Amino acid sequence: MDDPALYLTYAGDFATLGPVSASSSARTRQRVTFSVIRGLADTRCVTFRAADGRYLRHRDLRLRLSTNDGSELFREDATFCPHPGAVTGSITLHAHNNPGSVLRHRDDGIWLDGSDGTRAFAGQASFIMRPRPSTPRAPASPGR
Repeated sequence: MDDPALYLTYAGDFATLGPVSASSSARTRQRVTFSVIRGLADTRCVTFRAADGRYLRHRDLRLRLSTNDGSELFREDATFCPHPGAVTGSITLHAHNNPGSVLRHRDDGIWLDGSDGTRAFAGQASFIMRPRPSTPRAPASPGR
């Protein structure tokens, strides 16, 4: 983990890391919130869907948001298999269709890279998943 105060977000179509706080705008907070669903290519893995309906996928070795075109390649590119990360409580996301490659933060983006075996690389490839804050519910009416 480069910086635990940074969150996975996106600029245009490309994934990056950015700061978010309680005082951030609703739009900024929405851009760091992804639904984790069963992997499109392998249900033992995961796929990430943004609030606007696009999916995180790797293409040309860079993580980006794309609309599901229904192709097998899209399903494969949008499927990541989590393994324990280098930091307690973190995960490393392995590309389902690119053995030995993991998502890693570098050069202001999120890239698909093979490990170089260094501690720095392991940290750049370790992510902590945080649950979406629950929305407070209105109290139930008596008698229901």
